[in-house]
Amino acid sequence: MNLESFGTSLTRLKTMVERGFGYLKRKLWPFEITFRKRSSKLTFEQSIRTRILALLLGLAVVAVIFLAYGINPLVLYLDIFRVAFFTRYGIIETLSRFIPLLLVAIGLAIPFRAKIDNIGAEGQLIVGAIAATGVAFSLQHLPSGILIPIMFLAGFAAGALWALPIAIFRVKSQFKGSDVVISFLLFFPALYLVEYLVTGPWQDPAGWGFPQSPLIPESARIPLFPTTRVHLTIILAVGLTLLIHQYLVRTKDGITETKLGYEINVMGENPEAGEAMGMSFLKVAIITVLLSGGLAGLAGVSEVAGNPNLYRLRMEISTGLGFTGIAVAWLGGLNPIGVIVSSLFFAGLLAGGVEIQSAGLPFGVVNLFNGAILFFVLVTEFFLRHTAEWRLRRDN
Repeated sequence: MNLESFGTSLTRLKTMVERGFGYLKRKLWPFEITFRKRSSKLTFEQSIRTRILALLLGLAVVAVIFLAYGINPLVLYLDIFRVAFFTRYGIIETLSRFIPLLLVAIGLAIPFRAKIDNIGAEGQLIVGAIAATGVAFSLQHLPSGILIPIMFLAGFAAGALWALPIAIFRVKSQFKGSDVVISFLLFFPALYLVEYLVTGPWQDPAGWGFPQSPLIPESARIPLFPTTRVHLTIILAVGLTLLIHQYLVRTKDGITETKLGYEINVMGENPEAGEAMGMSFLKVAIITVLLSGGLAGLAGVSEVAGNPNLYRLRMEISTGLGFTGIAVAWLGGLNPIGVIVSSLFFAGLLAGGVEIQSAGLPFGVVNLFNGAILFFVLVTEFFLRHTAEWRLRRDN
């Protein structure tokens, strides 16, 4: 058999397989589904109800796992909520986790609104933490009032620069998914960099060989609220979130009131129309990505200089906060006020995770919450923009 006849045989086999699958599909699934873009957006109340439904569906999926372990999910959920929000330890732990989560999530919400998918906040957080640690050791002779702001500036700049390639590849490459690929891949160099530092030049000589830096000096530590482990960065995080709402998201009669906020929305909805109106997608991409990476970098600074359990650079400087922030941003509807609420919810979920362990379940089950909720939230976002039409196939 020559190559030509072999190719013909493969083509016929492919056709037969396609027809076979088509026949089975028609018999086993006699419906046709058509998705159409909504002619008008849902009201704010409708979108809130839909997102709450997504949250409940995610919790219901995880509840099945609890039942498989012989644990009453309703009782466990109530215990998690009680520990996270109605005990002194839980409230402090919730607010401590709320700070980096909010910074990461509100940063991700900005490019997400422009349909730029930065999923690499974990790496940007890490380089922000590295920059803050380097400044803390290099300029430790400075007073706290000068040193800590410089650390925040360095962390913001490091995170922003680490995110910059995302915007460039997103706009200049022909591959529309480059923002997802590049942002994710940039996480690994950041991880290897921190590993090199804490096992090499920055390793604590008195740390018994553990991969960590020495403690940062007292002057580099962010002040705490009295008798708590909650640091003053919470004021910065909430303040920045409100500023973003004011200057990028604020609307009147459904229209964004600020020029940059309007350009971000237009480029997210229809970049071709935006370009025709004289807007620059490159400008929007660079601004949104720099803000996103910079805010993740601030989260890294807050973990190094504000978390009393750390006060140093470690390999595990971030326990998945950059990835959890994706679910937080979408659950909050990419709206700063909604992101504050969803950040508090997820922070409470992580803080109440001690109840999961005490119930005999591995702490990794908390990640199932994140994954299940993120899945349903993303599906919900699709149906907030599209409607589905079902009908019987005509050939049945």
